[in-house]
Amino acid sequence: GIPAVSARRIGGFGMAVGKERKKGKGEGEKEGAHTEAAAAHSGGGDKRSNRGAGVPLAGTDDAGNFYASHEQLMDVQESNKAAWYEANKEWWVGGYGGSTDSAAMIGDDEGAQDGEEGLRFLDSLLAARPQLRPRHAIDAGAGVGRVTRDVLLKRFETVHLIEADSGWSKRSKVYLGKKRAARCTFTCARLECLPTLDAESTDVVWIQWTLQYLTDRDAVIALQALAGTLRRHGVLVIKENRPYGAAREDRFQLETPSGEEGRYDITRTDAHHRVLFGMARLEILMHEAGVETNSYVLSPEAVK
Repeated sequence: GIPAVSARRIGGFGMAVGKERKKGKGEGEKEGAHTEAAAAHSGGGDKRSNRGAGVPLAGTDDAGNFYASHEQLMDVQESNKAAWYEANKEWWVGGYGGSTDSAAMIGDDEGAQDGEEGLRFLDSLLAARPQLRPRHAIDAGAGVGRVTRDVLLKRFETVHLIEADSGWSKRSKVYLGKKRAARCTFTCARLECLPTLDAESTDVVWIQWTLQYLTDRDAVIALQALAGTLRRHGVLVIKENRPYGAAREDRFQLETPSGEEGRYDITRTDAHHRVLFGMARLEILMHEAGVETNSYVLSPEAVK
């Protein structure tokens, strides 16, 4: 199994299966960001979308153990799968705590700023892809509905919130308020074992700070299932943490329940995410790198 650890948070643009890990983009992140949006204007894909293919993926956990390959990581994840999800289920009963629902989701009071950043990113996507109509969205790993309230309902007619924790799923209806909740539907389910979802029903699937709580194989399963809901010009939006600062940017970082946060959580590199997207047969249309996060716009490979 994965040994005990002594963790240091590596931080990290919105949330997730369970919820978000703190870190919205700040001004410095805006200044340092770059985007690969040109392909979105022409309908083409990101020419670097398969950059991770053939690249050895290595990393460490918070006990200092080294994983020499992606296969080794996945083997360890699968052998600890039951413990992985049980620990995360218990952790997300309270989340980060704090005085507000938003703070419980992201670990601080910067939810409004992160919402502004999310709306900016969405508007840039809609401007780049005029064929994408903002009718219906899925908030996958919705938590209490922070991204739905602050981003999606400001542009989409309706939103389907999918959240694994029954308490947060129920709480989201209160958090959103009656008028907003009336434009939403709610499903309590884990992303790696979703019930059958309506095909060709969704314009945007938004997954923010969520894949980090899934094993690699389950992240691929979730991405494939959610991609199956997309309409012809529909896309997935992904925002996840990346290694930064003193951390090696070419290695994933795995946190375990014996560490500071008491749960399983993996911070993946850009190359690592690209491998997972390739396994799910998804093409990168846009990419924005911030100081602590990577944000992507994806579509099924066959869709242009």
